[in-house]
Amino acid sequence: MSGLKKTFPYFVERELLQKCNISKDRFHKVRGSQWKGVYQAITEKFADKTKTWKNGLHWANTNGYSPKSMKKLVGCYSVDYATWFYQLPKIVPEDDMVYFLIDGGSYWYESEQFWIFESGISELTKALSVLTQSAFFNLGWPDYYIVSKKYKWIIGFNHHDMVSLVGEGLNPECFLGDTHV
Repeated sequence: MSGLKKTFPYFVERELLQKCNISKDRFHKVRGSQWKGVYQAITEKFADKTKTWKNGLHWANTNGYSPKSMKKLVGCYSVDYATWFYQLPKIVPEDDMVYFLIDGGSYWYESEQFWIFESGISELTKALSVLTQSAFFNLGWPDYYIVSKKYKWIIGFNHHDMVSLVGEGLNPECFLGDTHV
């Protein structure tokens, strides 16, 4: 793993806390000791492991989530990448803490690399505004996921400007005037 990939989550946390003026208890990197368990729980629940390649969470928001999760697909929506996340307070049932996963970008033949943060919805909205304006601190335009800490739902955003909603309790009404796929 390159030096950037190791230090990037610390850099993101520090910059967003400062630029968004938010508290570390409302936005922070998931501790290393928790990362593996959180990631495994998310992939077990939502990643499609039925394919021989292009499986896993990296491909979920493009190729589909697990067959069980797809039974709870709320919808996929074409969005404006720079503004859609302002709708999060309307989409997500409560302002509970959520997991925020940034896809660290890897080739399909490499293992997945995700940076995982915990955040409140209002703080995540501020963070996504800064990340979008800065091209994710010059990382580019990675895919990302927002996941209920109770693993009831997942929201995926991909580099094709598509948002997918899967699970229980999500409200898609703010997208109904937009393009629904």
